[in-house]
Amino acid sequence: MHELHAFVTDAIREDVGRGCLFARCVEPTPAQAIIRTKSHGVFCGEPYVAAISELKDLRYRLLKQDGDVITPGETLVELEGLNTNLLIAERVMLNILQHASGIATMTRQYADKLRNTPIKLLDTRKTRPGLRRLEKYSTRTGGAVNH
Repeated sequence: MHELHAFVTDAIREDVGRGCLFARCVEPTPAQAIIRTKSHGVFCGEPYVAAISELKDLRYRLLKQDGDVITPGETLVELEGLNTNLLIAERVMLNILQHASGIATMTRQYADKLRNTPIKLLDTRKTRPGLRRLEKYSTRTGGAVNH
């Protein structure tokens, strides 16, 4: 879990850069946000939503679980917290969910094609620096097995 928290902390730090301009211009006030889908796929990223929410003091409710099929327009996550924290968290959360769900979706397509064959789909060995845990987690969510 420490590795996950370190990853999202670094991601937020990198994304915010020299600071959040919005947070400098407004008073923090309670706000709500939702994350909706734009396309068909497989949802992936539950532990990342939890870690980012914890780090930015947000309350969240997941309406989909890792591995669930998603369709355009569905609400995936409901968030509550200070507007300044929501805006800092939202871009990183969206980027992580898009990347993880994209990998899980593609993996599921391959897994479905290989069902009823003797071929075993394994998770990837080819990961990018800093993204290994996320990418391996996403392939397993999509239906690959650990190798």
